[in-house]
Amino acid sequence: MKERLYEILNEGKVHEIIPFLKQLSAEQKKALIPTIKKMDREINKIVMTKNSYHTAGSEDQHSIIDIASFVCMDQKNFGKNYWKLFRNREHTEQILEWGCPEWFSDFINESVEAEFTAFNYKDILGWSEKGYVQPKPELLGHHLSNYPADLDQYPETLKTHFWYLCEYPSKSLPFYKEWFPTVQKLVAEQKIDRRRFLKECLLASNRNFNKNVTGWFMDAFTAFKPTDEELTALQDELLAGLASVQSKAVNTILLHLKKIIRYPTFKADEFSHYLPNLLSSEVKTVVVSSLTLTEKIFQKRVMNPEMLGISLCTAFVSKDDGIQSKAAKIILKYIPVSDHIKEALSHYSDNILINVRSVLAKYIDDNPQELDDITAEKPMLVMEENKVDEPQNFEDLMFLLPLAIENPGTYYYDIALSGFIRFADKADAESVKLIEPVFQKACKTLSKWEVPYFNVILCNLIINYGLRLLVRYPEQLKNLEKIYQKTSDEEATREAYANYHKKLGPLHGIGVGGTAMKAFKEIAVEAYRKMQAGDKIPLLSTITHTPCWIDPVILVERFEIYQNQNVSPDSLDLQLALQRCALDNTSEALALAEKKLKDEYKALLLFFLDKNSLPKGRFEHPEWWMTAGTTRSPEITFNEFKDFGYGTIPKEFFSGVYEWKTIDSKKNSYYPAELSITIPKYHFTKRKDQLFLEYFIAEQKDHSDIHAFMWSFPNMPANVLARVAKICLFYSGLAEVYERNMVLNTAKALYTIKKPLEEMGYLFLGTIFLDGDKTIRGIAAEIWLEHVSHHMIDNARLGKVIGLHEKLEWAPVKRFTDLIQHHMLNVSKNHNKALEELICAILLQMDQAVTNLKKLLEVYHEVLALNQSEANENVKEKLNNWKENSSLKKICNLLLKK
Repeated sequence: MKERLYEILNEGKVHEIIPFLKQLSAEQKKALIPTIKKMDREINKIVMTKNSYHTAGSEDQHSIIDIASFVCMDQKNFGKNYWKLFRNREHTEQILEWGCPEWFSDFINESVEAEFTAFNYKDILGWSEKGYVQPKPELLGHHLSNYPADLDQYPETLKTHFWYLCEYPSKSLPFYKEWFPTVQKLVAEQKIDRRRFLKECLLASNRNFNKNVTGWFMDAFTAFKPTDEELTALQDELLAGLASVQSKAVNTILLHLKKIIRYPTFKADEFSHYLPNLLSSEVKTVVVSSLTLTEKIFQKRVMNPEMLGISLCTAFVSKDDGIQSKAAKIILKYIPVSDHIKEALSHYSDNILINVRSVLAKYIDDNPQELDDITAEKPMLVMEENKVDEPQNFEDLMFLLPLAIENPGTYYYDIALSGFIRFADKADAESVKLIEPVFQKACKTLSKWEVPYFNVILCNLIINYGLRLLVRYPEQLKNLEKIYQKTSDEEATREAYANYHKKLGPLHGIGVGGTAMKAFKEIAVEAYRKMQAGDKIPLLSTITHTPCWIDPVILVERFEIYQNQNVSPDSLDLQLALQRCALDNTSEALALAEKKLKDEYKALLLFFLDKNSLPKGRFEHPEWWMTAGTTRSPEITFNEFKDFGYGTIPKEFFSGVYEWKTIDSKKNSYYPAELSITIPKYHFTKRKDQLFLEYFIAEQKDHSDIHAFMWSFPNMPANVLARVAKICLFYSGLAEVYERNMVLNTAKALYTIKKPLEEMGYLFLGTIFLDGDKTIRGIAAEIWLEHVSHHMIDNARLGKVIGLHEKLEWAPVKRFTDLIQHHMLNVSKNHNKALEELICAILLQMDQAVTNLKKLLEVYHEVLALNQSEANENVKEKLNNWKENSSLKKICNLLLKK
């Protein structure tokens, strides 16, 4: 039976596969499934040629396997393949006529989840007529959306299925341009009920469709120009649509509600129930339209204003001056003072802007809550609260390793290396079974095309360790060999691609992308050597406190272990340990080093841990001293190190100070400004006393793990920040997923380090304040809030960065002012003072008025009012020039009066 199938496949005899399958029993078909799967893998192997590639199987061979799979397999084994089998309609119809699988109907009904199918609405109707498929409304609506043709051919299409399209449309519906004129024509011919279609369009607002589909229905509703009578009749659906999560739907509905306000049948009370949610929307157009509609209600209707007035108070959730002023004018004009209105406004009292507060004086009991100073001590980098929880035995290590795989980066990775050294030889015949799921996870991870390089190293460490255990425990771990062989075979297939780097094998031979990761690979090789040799001396670089710190006391203790054992540490491991050492409180560690250490260890750590000391002693390991000096005092060039041979490395990489400027991007009108950072070129030079730093700064292909190096240089992250800024932030409008993720991860890393910023830190933070991604801007605000609280930020330096960007309109000013209003304003007295300094520094960089400068000046005015201070004298000079601009005249005069 198998031989016959191989014969048909090898000779490509498509015409013989169906007769062959017809003669098989159900048991024989089931028995063929493993063989069919094996054949499928064989014909899908990639064959590389000089100029291209193709699969090993011919078109006929693929057809044979598709037919055999469909006939012999159940739905689970056949999977979600809605394309290959159905490309040959003749074969498909022959198979269905001969014996339609009982799962076929469910299989087709589930096709609404498929990205593409090789069949359409017309095919489904044909199969339904023959009894092969019992179509669900979701199936018919989805596939009819993708088939705007022959609508008169089947009576049920317009009678029933078209309404399924309205309820269960395909996400591709808006991209079929034929649909809308077709619907217009059918409505005109009275083949589709106009009133019902208008209702369905409104119902689409709350059916969780995506933005494009919802927008299509809203555009259709508007294009049909519903009459006032129709709008009044559909009032319930219109009002319900105000709860939609899609702003396009809400704005469309508000536009149509305005047309029927004048009618007595307008349901103003029901509208007032939706008003609080509308006015608290983050979409300004929704808020403004809602206020306009509310004002029209007051103008057109005689009613008790209190209910609508109380709902109107929600507008003060927004700190936008225009929105608050408009809401205040409506209240002042139409709503009499009452206890209920006063109480409603009191909930937003702290949020009401100073100039608006004066307008609403009679509605507000003017005793605003006094803000506190939020001042906290600078956080210690090493505390009991952030101490790392290390594994205590072999079982703990096995439970930790999956976490390390799922969270690639240095944190779990470091703890895993340390755990291997301590517990690799602690497995016994019972506990060793715990390695199998970890081994399988590591193999499965490496089977992917794109794997973070920390995972490449860690997974290979796990796999090599598992293979060593397999030798000792062959019975308990017999499955490991099969798992490994499958992974190895898949790796061999991928190696046929010229640009593929080997990810599986002995640690020293695997590829880890550019030069940057090679230092980590070398440390991992050292850890593996320790495992094999039973060497329990710990790595120096294992973190002790989150996210990336080493307690200086523990570092001294680790040095003492190497000293007492008379063992030389791995040089890269030692340098990484120095780079990660917490240097904010070193007095105890300094005393311990003085007491416990000797020779070069002692001299090195006495220099490293004392900010005021100079290097002394015999410099037997220049790379140690150079790393200690640049980590402790990057701003100092030590004369004692001038003969170390590192003069070929540009000074920027040691100091972390790079030249940068924001320039007018004339070459690209889409992005008005460009951030230019000068990063010198450095080609990796193999030397006896290699610096860990050299691996990162060398010219290399950039990869998505760059942000993880923040935790390898936490005392001086400037090189990492400069690289990320150059890769991802050179234009203000970059929004690709790669750039976004790298900037987001770097921002998160910067937030966790909790140290004062240096030049590149200010550049990075100031730039992400203007980022197009809301989450990234939010993290920037959180960094600022925390640094202000701990008095470790220079707002003049930060403001200068933002001002230089916005001087050339790097990004919309509104992006920054919205962030201030929603996250940074009125947090505390000292935050308001810091905000005043920040905005002042931004304005001082600007010469000409930029788009939306008015908004920034309004925020500045609000901050000055809160701080009871006046505009900076140098800013006043600029205000005197800007007030010649008609749109800025009012706010400039207000600021000049301060």
